[in-house]
Amino acid sequence: MALVGNLKDIKLANLVQLNCMERNTAKLTIEHNGKYGFIYFEKGQVVHAEYDPFIGEDAFYRLIQLFSGNFKVESGIRTPAKTISANWNNLLLEGLHRRDTYGQKEGINYNGLIERLFTIKGVERIYVINRAGEVIAKSSDDISEEYPLIALTNLEIKKISKLLNGDEPGFVSLNLGVRNLILINLDNEHTVVLETDKKMRLDIILPLIKKAIK
Repeated sequence: MALVGNLKDIKLANLVQLNCMERNTAKLTIEHNGKYGFIYFEKGQVVHAEYDPFIGEDAFYRLIQLFSGNFKVESGIRTPAKTISANWNNLLLEGLHRRDTYGQKEGINYNGLIERLFTIKGVERIYVINRAGEVIAKSSDDISEEYPLIALTNLEIKKISKLLNGDEPGFVSLNLGVRNLILINLDNEHTVVLETDKKMRLDIILPLIKKAIK
């Protein structure tokens, strides 16, 4: 019987560790926004990984950065190829180090922030965007082209409020039909963009978001 779930509930690193410590031979499938990745275990060692267009260790390191997505673990399935020779423990430590290094900028661990925000029910994707429109941390590879523009617009709204001697908005909420976006300024240079379930109520989710950011 396959084990299924979501990475919001069980971290991918924990799934890897569990299969390795139990010396499983298995296939771990991850579906993230319509894109599939695979990690194969043989007697408790990670021997192969795929995450198009990456294969081997590069694919593993990409997958370990995912914060959300559906997973399925199927026991007894053997690998179609062997592309990884590193010990699973070293491989996992390197993957987590790369993830944390990528998310650590200007003294702030953005990946840690994303991980906290993902504990909130209804949050589907998260991006941190700077004033130049660059995505400096993300929970998903399939970023929409309009997000940098939205983040820059949010910063301009903040400027306009100051010019009008008004209160600085604590957040901006945008309804884009199929999804809602909540934009919160971390500081004068960075904006957190959260894509949420369109049914999510602001009065419920906003206090949770503010707590996670603080």
